[in-house]
Amino acid sequence: MTREPVIHFSSLLDRAALEHLKSKTQLPSFSHYDVWLYEHAVGFTVAKMMNADLLQTTQNALIQAMESGQAYDKFVKNLKPYLMAQGWWGESVMTDPVDGVAKTVQLGSTRRLRVIFQTNMATAYAAGQWARVQEDKADFPYLKYIASTAEQKRASHMTYYGKIWRVDDPIWQSIFPPNGYGCQCTVRQLNEKQALRERGEDIDRQPEKFTERQKANHAKGIIDDGTDDIQWVDFTNPRTGQTVKIPFDVTPTFAHNHAARLIDVQMLAEQRHGKSFIRELADTLISYLKKKKQPLELTEGGVFASSANLINEGRLLYETHITVMNEAIKQGKPHEGIMEIMRHEGVELGGEILTYSQNPEVATELAESLQVFPTAWLQKSNEMGRVLVADSMGRAWHYFPDLSNKRFINMMKNKPQDFANGAEAFQWAFMGRKMAFQQGDSMMLNNLNHNATRMISTQIHEFTHRLQKVLPELNDYFVRLWHEKTANDKIQTLREMTGNQRYRANEIGKRDDFPNPYYGKMYGDEDDPLPLEMMTMIFEALLGGDIKRYQELARKPDFLYFGLALLVRYQP
Repeated sequence: MTREPVIHFSSLLDRAALEHLKSKTQLPSFSHYDVWLYEHAVGFTVAKMMNADLLQTTQNALIQAMESGQAYDKFVKNLKPYLMAQGWWGESVMTDPVDGVAKTVQLGSTRRLRVIFQTNMATAYAAGQWARVQEDKADFPYLKYIASTAEQKRASHMTYYGKIWRVDDPIWQSIFPPNGYGCQCTVRQLNEKQALRERGEDIDRQPEKFTERQKANHAKGIIDDGTDDIQWVDFTNPRTGQTVKIPFDVTPTFAHNHAARLIDVQMLAEQRHGKSFIRELADTLISYLKKKKQPLELTEGGVFASSANLINEGRLLYETHITVMNEAIKQGKPHEGIMEIMRHEGVELGGEILTYSQNPEVATELAESLQVFPTAWLQKSNEMGRVLVADSMGRAWHYFPDLSNKRFINMMKNKPQDFANGAEAFQWAFMGRKMAFQQGDSMMLNNLNHNATRMISTQIHEFTHRLQKVLPELNDYFVRLWHEKTANDKIQTLREMTGNQRYRANEIGKRDDFPNPYYGKMYGDEDDPLPLEMMTMIFEALLGGDIKRYQELARKPDFLYFGLALLVRYQP
C-alpha cells in the first residue's frame, strides 16, 4: 500500500521561511492553474477557496503552525472545525468563473488539508533556504541536488540526484525543490573544493550514473553538468492558454523557484536595464497583482476593511519598489525611499503648513521638517488651525487644548509650569485679551538636547499627535491594529516592560510584540485605552530620518507595511 508522504520540519524557527509565508498576498482561485508559476511565490491561494476570510484564516493557521512548531495533526485539529462551520467542507456545487458553468467540486477534506499544510510549509522552507543560498553564494557558489528522503522515491526526480550546478545557473529557477506535491528532495550548498570532492566520491560509488564528459571535467577540476539531458516540454495552462517550457518530470505548478522572485527579478532588471525600466516594470507589476487581488478586495470591502488588507497592500507597495528602498537604505536614508514610493504612487507631498512661534526661525524649521507628509494631510491641519512651537531643554511633547477649558487658560496665563515642564515657553501666546493662541491650534515643544536628526524625527512624531485629532479616521486604523495585537495582553507599566526608570510610574501600556514597548503605550484604561503612540511611532520611523528607528520598525515588517499603506492610500 502506498503511504502518504510525511514532511518532517525542524523545530527551530526558520525566520526567512516565516517571513515568506507571511508576505504572501491572498489570491482567490477556482483552479490551481488560476495562480500560475511565479505568482505562487508572492500569492497565497487554495483552489476553490474564493472567500477572503477563509483564505486569511487558513494562511494565519499555517503561520501559527510554523511559529509554534505545530505538527500536521494539531494544524488540522485547529482549522478543520472552522472550515466545516463555514461550509467549506465536502463536495459542493460552484460556478466556474472562467466558463460560467456550475460544477461539482471538492472543498475541504482531511486529505486536502494535508496537501495544503505540506505544500505551503515545504515551499516556505524552500524560499527561506533560497534566501540563505543567495547570502552565502560568494563563498559557496554551487548547489547539489539531494535525493528525496521519502521511503518510496519518485523515479521522475531521480534525473537530478547528485547533479551540481552553480547557484546562479538558470536551471534552479525551474527545479529548485520541492518539484511536486509531497516532494522531499532538497539541495546542499557547496564551495568549489567540496563540490569536486563530492563529485569524485559519487563517481567512485556509481560510475554508471555519470557521462564520460562529466568524468573528464572532474579530472580537470571542473564542475559543469549542463542541461542537455533534461527533457523540456511545452505545457499549456488549461485556464489561461499560456504555454511555457518546463522540465517534463516537474509538476507544472511547481516548475518555478519558490522564493520571493518579485524582489530578485526587479533587482536583476535594474542592474541590466536601469531605473527607468524598473519603474515601468513596477507600474505593470502592481497593476497586474491588483487585478489578481480584485475579487479579494471586493469581498472584504477594500484595502481599509481590515488590518490584514492594509498590511498586504503595504507589502505589495514595498516589494514593488524594493530597488528604491534598497538604495535608500544603503545610503542610510530610508525615509527618502518611503517618500519616493509615495510620489511614484501619485501622492503629493509638502506644501504650506501653518506654524508660529516667538522665534520665527523655529516655526520655519518645523514647517520644513513637515514637508514629508502628504499635502492633503497638511491642508487638513491648516483647516483646523496652526501649530505653536517652542524650544526647550526638556522632554518633547505635543498638546491639543480645548479653549473652553477655562482652568487650562488660567493655568497657562499664571502658572504654566503646573501644566507641564516647558509649558512656560508658550505662556506669551495666552496673554492679553486677544490671545495669539486660538481654538484649533496645538502646542509642540522641541527638545534641544536632541541632535539635528533626532530633532526632526521627534517633530514628525509630535506632529502626528496633531494628525490624530485632525484625521480621526486615520488614527482609528491604528487603534484597531493595537486592539488586535494586544487582545490577550495585560496592562503593565513602561518601567516594567523596559526596565527604564526614565518613564513615570503612571505610564502604562500593553507589550504584544511591538518593535518597541512604547508602541503599546496607553493614555486611558482597560475600558478606554487611548493607544496614541502606535501611529506616532510608525510615522516617525518611516518619515523621521532616524535610521535606528527605521531599523527597529523593519524588524517587525507588518507594522512597516501597515504604515506605508496608509501613507500612500489614505486620503482625507
